[in-house]
Amino acid sequence: MNLDAAAREFLMSLAADGRSPHTIAAYRRDLAVFTAFAGDITLDDVTPTLLTSFMAHHSVQLGAGGARAQSSINRYRVTVKALFAWAEARWLVQRNPTAILRCQRHRGLPPVILDAGEIARLLEFDFAGTTGERDHLLIAFMLLTGCRLAETCALEISDIDLVAGIAVLRKPKGGDPDRVLLNPRLVSILKRQIDRAAGPGSPLFASGRGRLSTRQVQRIVTQRVAEAGITKPITAHSLRHSFACLLYNQTGDIRLVQQALRHTHVSTTEVYAQVEPARWRREIAELA
Repeated sequence: MNLDAAAREFLMSLAADGRSPHTIAAYRRDLAVFTAFAGDITLDDVTPTLLTSFMAHHSVQLGAGGARAQSSINRYRVTVKALFAWAEARWLVQRNPTAILRCQRHRGLPPVILDAGEIARLLEFDFAGTTGERDHLLIAFMLLTGCRLAETCALEISDIDLVAGIAVLRKPKGGDPDRVLLNPRLVSILKRQIDRAAGPGSPLFASGRGRLSTRQVQRIVTQRVAEAGITKPITAHSLRHSFACLLYNQTGDIRLVQQALRHTHVSTTEVYAQVEPARWRREIAELA
């Protein structure tokens, strides 16, 4: 089977399996680099030598800003291995050449995050303008649940159960329905928003033109964080990272954080097992 055709079918199978559009888009970008490097060949023409050459190529090793991080390079290994695992399961290849591709273990730091004081400031801040209350709820929801951007934007009023303290996620990563627990403080804020909403079928986060898009939410987070006097380069995804780090610092329980973030593997969560500097200094000072 032609490599390019196999890549297209692989991506279609991911969509059929309900994988996240963001995940599929990432695989598509990486496979485009791989197929461009390999050229017009079949799956069986892909050899360990070709794969070694690909991983050493500048298209993998270098990005716009210079040398790529190990995590970014690993992504190409994962993509190619996933393609051939899919092909092998369908008997499209006589042998799988990707056994030589071993992902390098690394432990990167999470992106810039908010500390406990900055989180408290955002949760208490009175944002200006007619959308101030909505934007406060939006930021509070992401900070107190750790929900992803797409999950948050997809929420409808009917997805919120204030009595049980649960939100049902319509588009979690992987496609299957999921639930998150709602902090009592968040329940109180949500009740005010829901009482003003148009009805059960309405988006939880909307503008005058309808549901807020992911791009709009990104812009709101950036603007409102700056309005609160926080100068860190915080994005919507930074709120999820901040939630995870705060939860770990409060509990010291990495398994609890894994469950809260809905990670399949705890190794994905371990990046958040990092003690806040203020707590670190306090604990060291109290020794002996």
